[in-house]
Amino acid sequence: MKNNRLVIIIASLLFLAVVGCGPSVLPPMPISGSVKTVEGQPCGNALVVFHPKDKDRVNAAKPVATTDAQGRFQLTTFAVNDGAIPGEYGVTIVWPSVGGESSELSLSGEGKSVSPDQLNGNYGNPAAPLIKVTVSAKTNEDLAFVVDPKMEKSVTLDPSLD
Repeated sequence: MKNNRLVIIIASLLFLAVVGCGPSVLPPMPISGSVKTVEGQPCGNALVVFHPKDKDRVNAAKPVATTDAQGRFQLTTFAVNDGAIPGEYGVTIVWPSVGGESSELSLSGEGKSVSPDQLNGNYGNPAAPLIKVTVSAKTNEDLAFVVDPKMEKSVTLDPSLD
């Protein structure tokens, strides 16, 4: 009788271990890419942030990267270059001016860096991203983001004025 109880307890523990207690999260998929201007100039030292669109992941870790001198990047979420969890994302990019006051960038207000943004803040608004991507649970191709630093400053209208 004691052996049957022990078997039931062990089987129950194994079942809980296999099923888990919460929703399953897929592991990050490696994501790399580049950021260049419409003229083909690499955007070196740009901050790239993927903002999850899934409401359950809004406060989750955000995949981030800083581009190298050639404008290339590899995303990091939990570990260096691990990528991004599959799903829908809005992408923000801030490209600080060379020789600006500081190279500090903010993850919460990407468009408000200490150095002037060469993209005029147009690609740095997480609430209204101009770039959207889907990260697949399968193989992902290299991403190629093309930005226009000459685009006039985007205007956000106050919806209460309608």
